Amino acid sequence: MKADLPSGMLWLGIGVFVAYEGYDLGLGVPSDPGSGFVLFWAGLLMAGLALVQLAASVRGHGGGPIAAMWPGPLWWKPVAAIVALAIYGTFLLPVGFLISTVVFLLVLMLAVDRNPPAVAVTVALAATIIVYLVFDRWLGVGLPRGIFHI
Repeated sequence: MKADLPSGMLWLGIGVFVAYEGYDLGLGVPSDPGSGFVLFWAGLLMAGLALVQLAASVRGHGGGPIAAMWPGPLWWKPVAAIVALAIYGTFLLPVGFLISTVVFLLVLMLAVDRNPPAVAVTVALAATIIVYLVFDRWLGVGLPRGIFHI
């Protein structure tokens, strides 16, 4: 049995279950979505991706280009990203959106992904400012100001 076959079947079952539960909650219409709208479409997407994984497993193409993207034991990268995200979530309210987001992106880009410092600083600042302008200024969504009130 191929290694991806059981996990593909598991994710197919989860995707169908999530889509069914979303449908059961009510889809609504695109202009007025119901409470199950996102769940339904997320479940269908999950099931579709599981079908792709199952097809690749049955044809004997397990891994393929996805496996080539992770040469060697790079399991620590997603773990480090999850830990950084948990720390970011802890400090978001007390420190504020701007500072904690810049620091979070710098940690991800410098420590986890090992980008050049100039690229990391540019991307972290630009992404944070763009998100701040779109959500806080344009859409009026109040982002946490933190102890520095910025």
